[in-house]
Amino acid sequence: MSLLIHPGFHKTGTTWLQQQLFTDRRHFHMMFDHADIDRLFVSPHDLDFSADAAKAEVDTRRSGPDSGLIDVISSETLCGQMFHGSRLSKVTARRLADSCGPAKILFTVRGQLSATQSIYMQYLKRGGRLSIDDYLSYQPEPGYDWFNPSVVSYAKLAHCYGDLFGHENILVLPQELLAKDRTAWLGHLFRFLNGPDFAGDISLDDRPREGVSPPASGIPLLRAANIFRAGTMNPNAIRSLGWLGTALNSIAYRWKLGDVSARKRMRATIARHFSGKFGASNRALQPYCPVDLAQLGYEME
Repeated sequence: MSLLIHPGFHKTGTTWLQQQLFTDRRHFHMMFDHADIDRLFVSPHDLDFSADAAKAEVDTRRSGPDSGLIDVISSETLCGQMFHGSRLSKVTARRLADSCGPAKILFTVRGQLSATQSIYMQYLKRGGRLSIDDYLSYQPEPGYDWFNPSVVSYAKLAHCYGDLFGHENILVLPQELLAKDRTAWLGHLFRFLNGPDFAGDISLDDRPREGVSPPASGIPLLRAANIFRAGTMNPNAIRSLGWLGTALNSIAYRWKLGDVSARKRMRATIARHFSGKFGASNRALQPYCPVDLAQLGYEME
């Protein structure tokens, strides 16, 4: 059966897809979890990576030819580490092409300003302490990486996968459509995978949201909590007062006072940094997407 590779992007509904859609055994077979994908395709040093070894494990995990299932490799880590500029995205794409053979590629995307807001909230949840303005303004010294607009400039990576797997095998679907009309979103995906005449059952049971973020009004409390809570972005917290960090973190998720104005300020800050930077990229992305991105609020040149 066919193979679907879903390399992200980050903060575009990937967790929902992995936990709800791709676990539907009527249609899909999830071949690897995040740890396996990291071990096989992401973490190995360039001098250590073996396409033959990765291919052998991929072949072992494939479903049988008569299963009727679509094999899936899905992890947003495949498009790079968002907190460090997604620098290895092309390297990982090449590793997948060398290891997996022919495949269909699904990219899920999201309007860049909204995606950036969600990425910043993830940074805070992982221990970050910078304000949104400082986070977007920060310039690391030479030799080090940080989040930058290329992380959410989707077209270049989509085109890279097109060169590797065939441009006719690339599908881009926006998170906004998934939120607005799930049936339409699923219809585009299943026709891409099964042909334009597909008319099978695409119903799904509803499940609770995963990974809910705190309100924008709770951000100051969350940043304060991270002084005392160790995380990926802050391993040197004051652990002796970890109880205080835990308490502040809990309050941050419940603090709704001033949330409307806090969200407006955060959106305005992101717009000041990033507005006008993505029109050309989104225009280049449009041929891979069956719906009008401009109508969903994406910048267009």
